[in-house]
Amino acid sequence: MHRRSWILVFMLLLAGSACGGSRAETPGPDDNPVLVVVTNNYALAMEISVIGAGTTHRLGTVDPGTSGRFTVPPGMIGGGPLEFRANPPPRANERVQAQSGRILVAPGAIVDFVITPRLFNSTATLRP
Repeated sequence: MHRRSWILVFMLLLAGSACGGSRAETPGPDDNPVLVVVTNNYALAMEISVIGAGTTHRLGTVDPGTSGRFTVPPGMIGGGPLEFRANPPPRANERVQAQSGRILVAPGAIVDFVITPRLFNSTATLRP
């Protein structure tokens, strides 16, 4: 009886290791994040947000005359196009914003979002 138990345990371990197998993993959004490089040429600090897949996520703030690098949350990638927006902080009492327009990004993409002194001229482009 004791010998049969050991054989059964051995067979179960052997079957379990065969099921594990090796599989090639395709890189997903977590492995290749989408980066956004924001250059703020506007006179005020700007709060940067990304809109996509029915959600809005605040990325951070970029002071005037500086650049910032942000990572888009992985859950927002692959659900359709994204849009980047920049608004002055609420305390600035300015009701203006810069918009990128809709951009379709893939994992590993880098987006350059340039905020100009005239916000309607701001652009976002994908790096080649």
